[in-house]
Amino acid sequence: MTAANIMAGFAAILSATEGRLEIAVYLLYLAVWLDMADGRLARHFKATSRLGMELDSLSDALSFGAAPAFLAYRASLHELGAVGMLVAIAYLLAAVFRLGRYNVLSDYEAKSGRTMGLPVPAAAGYLMAIALMRDQIPPVASAVVVLLMAVSMVSTVRLPEFKGGSIVTALLSIGLLTYTALVIWPSWTTVAVWNVWNLVIFLAARREDRGGVAVADRGSRIETG
Repeated sequence: MTAANIMAGFAAILSATEGRLEIAVYLLYLAVWLDMADGRLARHFKATSRLGMELDSLSDALSFGAAPAFLAYRASLHELGAVGMLVAIAYLLAAVFRLGRYNVLSDYEAKSGRTMGLPVPAAAGYLMAIALMRDQIPPVASAVVVLLMAVSMVSTVRLPEFKGGSIVTALLSIGLLTYTALVIWPSWTTVAVWNVWNLVIFLAARREDRGGVAVADRGSRIETG
């Protein structure tokens, strides 16, 4: 699955180079699903390892770092000249930093319920949307979105990851469906639905976090009492 992710990312770059931007988006969309599958399979078969974690991050650096940065540049940012190139580079560097920080802070044998900063596949989703909506989004607006994604990835905001038995996981699953609709039918309507649902996920995660902190505090008071 990780190797397939790498191949999809590289094929997306080749497709974008040839001007087949929709094909590039579809390949990166496939990479998103492959990225979710490899970790789940590794944990299911008890095959997790530090090597697998590093390979997964390297594949993400290509498929959700370099590939979407080049895709956004090819689709829109190139019209801004050197500024557009610097914006694309800023996104790539932020993605690599985010992945490196994740590896340092996480445990390859466990699946954390929270992650620091916007996950790179989610950030890549916005750059893919830029490519699909390139005829309706001004290059300057595209640059703003790309920079916002870069800042979000390197931020210290805690966001939800997929995990079993959580309402946030269910909301994330629906969020994937809304993004699938955007990929199939790119329009301002599907973009709006996807973003509104992302806000719902964020608010639900914040509420779940506050509930978890309250429970932990009560437990601490009981132990110390």
